Amino acid sequence: MSLCKIHNVRFYKPEARAIYNMAYLKSKSKLAVSRSDASLEIWDISHNAFIEKTIASTVENYSIEGLTWSDNRLFSVGLHGFLVEYDLYKLEVKQKTTVTGEAAFCMDSNSKNEIAVGTEQGYLNVFNVDNDEIIFEKFLDKQEGRIISLKFDPSGEFIVSGSIDAIRIWNVATGHALHKMSTGRTETKKPTIVWCLAITNDFTVISGDSRGKLTFWDGKVGAQIESYQSHKADILSICLSEDQTSLCCAGVDPNIINYVQVNVKGGSQKWVRSIQRKIHEHDIRSLLLVNQKLYSGGIDGYLACSYHPPKTLLKNPPLQNFCSQISSESRHILLRYPKHLEIYKLGQSEEDVNNEVLGVVPIKNKPVKCMVLHKLVEGYDGEKDREGICTSCISNNGKWVMFSTCSGTRLVNLNLDVEKPSLKKVSIDCKDVKCVNSTFTPDNKQLIVAPSNGGLKVYNVNEEKVEEAQFILFNSSEIVDSITHLTVSQCNKYLIAGDSDGNVVVIINKKNDGWKFYCKLPKYHVPLTALAVHPTLLNIVLTYADNKIIEYNIKKKEFTPFSRFLQKNPPRHLTSRNYPIRNVSFDTKNENVIILNDDSVINIIKKDDVMKGGVENEAKVPKLDSSVSQNSNGFYSISKYKHLVNLSWLSDDEMVAVEVSPLSLMENLPPAFVQNTFGRK
Repeated sequence: MSLCKIHNVRFYKPEARAIYNMAYLKSKSKLAVSRSDASLEIWDISHNAFIEKTIASTVENYSIEGLTWSDNRLFSVGLHGFLVEYDLYKLEVKQKTTVTGEAAFCMDSNSKNEIAVGTEQGYLNVFNVDNDEIIFEKFLDKQEGRIISLKFDPSGEFIVSGSIDAIRIWNVATGHALHKMSTGRTETKKPTIVWCLAITNDFTVISGDSRGKLTFWDGKVGAQIESYQSHKADILSICLSEDQTSLCCAGVDPNIINYVQVNVKGGSQKWVRSIQRKIHEHDIRSLLLVNQKLYSGGIDGYLACSYHPPKTLLKNPPLQNFCSQISSESRHILLRYPKHLEIYKLGQSEEDVNNEVLGVVPIKNKPVKCMVLHKLVEGYDGEKDREGICTSCISNNGKWVMFSTCSGTRLVNLNLDVEKPSLKKVSIDCKDVKCVNSTFTPDNKQLIVAPSNGGLKVYNVNEEKVEEAQFILFNSSEIVDSITHLTVSQCNKYLIAGDSDGNVVVIINKKNDGWKFYCKLPKYHVPLTALAVHPTLLNIVLTYADNKIIEYNIKKKEFTPFSRFLQKNPPRHLTSRNYPIRNVSFDTKNENVIILNDDSVINIIKKDDVMKGGVENEAKVPKLDSSVSQNSNGFYSISKYKHLVNLSWLSDDEMVAVEVSPLSLMENLPPAFVQNTFGRK
């Protein structure tokens, strides 16, 4: 890799958004995650976990208290009192219906396509969600006080609900409560809140409450079996393994404690305490066991995955894909936050600095914050609030910024190279249409957007007017799901689009006829995580969730020799990593080099050395410290970053590395639970 200057951007400081709920779809290995701002993320966990899609928050759907899948459909409930279904193609709310009993706090689904919802006023609502509809069936007998937790039994014929000081078992068919089990109190005037429930196949009910107690009940007769003082504070989540012989629980006391079922004398079984893990420092709101892997999330916003053997802990930060973009001509950077955008002018180094000098380079101009963009919409209470941003992009010359929210798309013309930057809103015909992806062509003449209802729209962009030039519609053999990747080659001739189902198509720009379908790449069964086009060779480099690398030549419509070599000789140090590749870039001075980065490591690949079997030369990477290493012949890695969200070229000898410090994610968190240790706090 050529020597270059690197701008280490550390002023991108998104706040950590707590994980409130998780729901797993086994048939597709998808994990739905809801956060404190009511945004939803769909993670693919079939290989290395990564965010595949995001549904931004809106002022109407401002709360998610419960989350569940039913027949590949995703539903939630919240304090607004609606049962909400999401469109996972358009990435927006599909339909919603009111529930009886005001605010809803919990929900669950069964194999009969029924959904139960517990509410503030003590009503258990049951809905049928067959045939792409939401139909209210019944509500069960009203109970006193709010319903805070609930679970269907495996048969779907009974519901167990948790509230203040009590657990009830309901017959869904009759609507009546069969048993009421009192939890008791530690202090007379302090009620016990049943925060979470789990049910086994033999109808053993497991509850976690505000006393920190884990209690096992016989659901058939409504009697307590045993109880453990598991934690020193509220237990907020319980999860069972698939074989129901192991469970984990955690909450305000963030110690994750495992209980396993063992055989005792007389042929009976007993739950006993096993191992303990400390993964998070703050409250844990949700736990999930999938294929012997424990997924946990809470106030710190990290989605953690832990398993044994081998003893492994992976912590995925609360950072979105494509959250920053470089405007290379104007030297600006666009930073995307959940509900607003920030534009900075990047600094410049001293002009007389020798490029052979290694180390910190003095800067002549410091980075300057130019502008903040957001969209205000009116909520139910009549007050205006910021709406979540779905996609954004900036042109290479820094004169245009486009961003889209759930209620529409905005295009603004910027004047940033003055003392007081200004903007002008530009009318665009898709202003009321949500877009899921977008990009400007490198020559700044066209804007290409992916509307939520499918296809691509191309706009001619100039300061006089913006007009639609073309609508590109895909057939069912080309693009079938939401477009998650969209890029244009440096020559402005090829447009590459990829969807969340692994389909990747190339569209060619024919000057007189506009953009036309050119070819479709062979489909790989693992989800796509990143792609880029080489500026001169016109090779597409694609990376997948199992860290497989593919290189495809556009002109020849075939895999390159390097790609075929990797197919037969997969690089073990890449495929064995547990984090997906976030970005792909190239060395501007060496066509032979590919640069990849994941959350913390930059991988540099010298293709010729790899294919030759390697050369015994020293790595041509500036070894400032021990973070630079040669993993194998032709492969080098730099491990000096944490949460590296972008690595892009600013000019021929300058790169920009956008890094989010773990400390910046932690600094705005509430205090963690404090435990007494040997008489001290």
